[in-house]
Amino acid sequence: MLVDILNAANLYADGVKHVQDRREQWLKKHTELKDHLKEVAEYLNTNTGYKQGFFVDTLHAFDENLNGTSAAMPSITLRSGPMPMLVTFRNTMGEKKDYIEEGFHITLTPTITGQVIAFLIQHTSELNKTPPQYISLAVIDEPGKLTMEVADAIIIKGIQIAFYSSFTGMGEQEVENDASQPLPAPRSHTPIGFKLHETTEEVK
Repeated sequence: MLVDILNAANLYADGVKHVQDRREQWLKKHTELKDHLKEVAEYLNTNTGYKQGFFVDTLHAFDENLNGTSAAMPSITLRSGPMPMLVTFRNTMGEKKDYIEEGFHITLTPTITGQVIAFLIQHTSELNKTPPQYISLAVIDEPGKLTMEVADAIIIKGIQIAFYSSFTGMGEQEVENDASQPLPAPRSHTPIGFKLHETTEEVK
């Protein structure tokens, strides 16, 4: 019976070893992924029809109490730049306000377990006061086994979903995808606020 208890207690030792192993896998893999995503961003910046800009960021886990970071837990983000929403408001003082839509973020980040989660932060703007949704795209149990082909599939899926959260895609019909393509997120529409202007004449 004591041996059985010891075996049960040793689950912690096995678990720690697995967590450390996964974290070490990610420290090696994230460098390869960062270089690959930089190539992707450069390709998109050169070849896309609309030039909102694509960027790659490396971030680290942050502790607010200590105001410090953990070098052992880097994340990699592919993000798009902001886009003007092509609507301008002016007042009688000559002031004007242009609205900008923030770009999407596709992030692969390690968790405390050593696994890596890929998630999407959708487009948002001042016209939409709802905080951006986090959408889980994938969970990688063994980071060392992440291939660049799988990373590309995650990026494709994230961009497709992000499009339908943008003002450029909210009004589009969702296309039917084959089995190899993800379904886009449900569409939502945020109305622009309209108020009766004091100079508006009554229609009779």
